[in-house]
Parts: sequence; C-alpha cells; structure tokens
Amino acid sequence: MRRRVLIAAVTTITAVLVACAGSSSYRPAATSTIAPRQSIAIDSNAPITIGISAALSGDQATLGRDIADAAELAIADADGAIKGHKLQALRVDDGCDDAEKAVAAARRFLAEDGVAGVIGPMCTVGVQATDKLYSDAGIVHISPSATRAGLSTQDGGYFFRTSWQDDAQARVQAMYLRDTANAASAIVIDDGQPYGKGLADAFAAAFEQRDGRVLSRERITRGTTGFAALARQVKSANPAAVVFEGVNPEAALFAKALDENSYSGMFVGPDALLRVPEFVTAGGPAADGAIITGGPMPDDAFVKKFRDRYQREPTTSFVLEAYDAALALIKSLETTAATTANGALTIDRVALSASLHEQRFSGVTGTVAFDANGDRAGDRPHDLGLEVYRVANGVFEPVR
Repeated sequence: MRRRVLIAAVTTITAVLVACAGSSSYRPAATSTIAPRQSIAIDSNAPITIGISAALSGDQATLGRDIADAAELAIADADGAIKGHKLQALRVDDGCDDAEKAVAAARRFLAEDGVAGVIGPMCTVGVQATDKLYSDAGIVHISPSATRAGLSTQDGGYFFRTSWQDDAQARVQAMYLRDTANAASAIVIDDGQPYGKGLADAFAAAFEQRDGRVLSRERITRGTTGFAALARQVKSANPAAVVFEGVNPEAALFAKALDENSYSGMFVGPDALLRVPEFVTAGGPAADGAIITGGPMPDDAFVKKFRDRYQREPTTSFVLEAYDAALALIKSLETTAATTANGALTIDRVALSASLHEQRFSGVTGTVAFDANGDRAGDRPHDLGLEVYRVANGVFEPVR
C-alpha cells in the first residue's frame, strides 16, 4: 500500500526504548501499599473501559486528538467486545507537558470502575509525573508517543511504549550509514536542546561502535538563520555524512547552506524533520537526497479507515503507534480476562502486565514486542517502529 506523508507540523516528543527480549517469567514488582495485585472486576453486561490520556486542549491538541482517535479506532476494530463485554474509550486531557493535568487525568482513571488500562500519557512530562501513580495501582499504561531515553527505568513493571526511543533512532541512523551507505566519517551537529543533544550523543556512540569516525561535534543555537560559516567548515572537513540532530527551520536552512557551498556528502536528520512543508519545501533542491529517520507513515488503507470514521485524515505523527498501543492492550485483555459463573469478568492486573511483556504481533508499526522494561524490543528498524526515508521528488520515500 502507498504510504502517506504527514504534512502538519508536530512538536517532537521524547522518551525511551531498550532493545532486548523480554522474559516469559517476568512479573512486575509492587511499589506501594495500593495493592497492585488486585483484579479488575467488571459486572455482568458492563463495559470494559480503556483510558486515553492525551492533550485534548492547548498547543498539542491536534496531536492529542489524532492519538486519541487512532486508539479509539483500534477499539472499534476489535468489534467492541471481549468475552461478551463491550469495549469503550474514556478520553481525559493530560495537557502533554502539564504535570498537574497529567496527574489529574491519572487520578480520574484510578477512580473509575472498570478501567483496564490506559493509552498514554502522551508526553514525557506526563509519563514522569504519573508513572508511580499508575504503577502503584497496578494499572498498565502504554505511551504511543513519549520517546525520551530513561523513562522506563523509573517504573515498577506497568509502563510500556509502542513508540521508539531516541537512542534507538540514533542507532538506526548509525546502522544505515555504516552498514548500508558505507559512510566512514561524520560530523555531528545538535542544537543543544534535550532532544537534539540526546540524539547526537547516542549517534556518536553508536557510529563509533561500528568503527565510524566522528570528525567533530558542533552545536548551533536555536533561532540561528545564517549557516554559511558552518557549511564552509563542513565542506573543508569533507565528511561522508553530516548528521544534524535538531529541528526545523534550522535543519532546512543548514541543508541549503551546505548545498550553496557545494558539499557533496550525505545529510542525515531525525523524525523532527519528517515534515514536507518545513523541510522538503523549505529546503528546496537542497533537501533532495537527505536521509531522515522516523516512524512509519499511514498507508492508504489506514487513512481511509480513519477518514471513514472521523470524516478527516490524520495530520500528525504517532497515529500508528497509538493504534498499536490499543491493539496490544486489547490482545492481552483477551488472554487474561476470566468469566465468572454469573457472567461478570475479572482481569488480574499482574497477569495483564505479564501478558503484555510476552506480546509479539505484527502491528501497523511493524513487529510489536516489549522487553523487560516495557520498551519496544528488537534490533531492526521495523521491529523498533522506525523507518529510514530518502527525500526524492518532493516526498519522503522509504529506503528498502
């Protein structure tokens, strides 16, 4: 199926992913006296509720709505029933980077009867603020969009993510340059912000581990518009690749400066650049041939299904990760929910978490599996929910 290019600007969201296989004997550890081992009880004919924690207001509301809609689409695709009980979604605004809102959303889910798990929180701040609340209560929470490295280390076994982690993305960049492009040297540039610096640090380490040579580490300041001097410096050093770990518009402006100074090496960037207007259009001919990593894009079939339900197309990133997050939870609910004699349902929270750790299925983002930390497991980009794209003819084409 043809992949669509998402064109709306989205603020990059950061989190973590460790690529190692989970153990089938894994059991989450209790971290408080809130009895995380208790079962979820669903009365006869009562619905099972899946919480959706996303930004439904503010600057990130467009992304939050796309994530919530995609998660609810997966719930609808599950035919709405598990062992005779319907599935329903409960959306609560977590404010993205508003810790107080994220905590309020978590408390709302904890107070509701029949909430089997939560898709979210959407952003790193929300995950950091609420993880202990969810884990102490034994509620699995699956973020589709928080990618900052280190988040899962604070958890007691109930945090998962279907998004990639930033250091995994950097590793994919290094793998592509060394194993596919045979690039032996690189100059690494970041913008000094947590997202860019974290990616740059991780890329440099991964590239050198694969016997690549980092000629220099450079830093720009957000808001810079003139890159001629830096472009001349790169041209003089003549690396096989320039790896720019930052965001637009600086990335597009820097690519143009490199082109104007006749640099002929490769330009590599992260998912924040995966925007047609902000990078491809703004960069013009200079963007052609750039290698950009990021998540998979919805194909025509997914877009049609989304449009048929919501009368609009998704316009932001992480819709596929949200769909797979809900799908993973539903699959584990199907295997762990037990019916009582009177038609009621019980779901053991420890068993539900353990089932998620043992999940492995083919999702819309690739092979979905979780390691012992709840991070996405795997070594290949496809397993990590990542793609490598090349800019060609004004679009991002997957590199196969």
